[in-house]
Amino acid sequence: MKDEYKEFYKSNEEDMDSKSDAKVILFLIIVAVIAMTYWVAAQ
Repeated sequence: MKDEYKEFYKSNEEDMDSKSDAKVILFLIIVAVIAMTYWVAAQ
């Protein structure tokens, strides 16, 4: 699976940056969902 994405990135560094960006975005989405759930439950 790693080799499938090599064509999209010019270097391994860009690939790693993309993965870390995806992890940060996923974390933010999870935090937002938890916050909205808490806010709705507290109403």
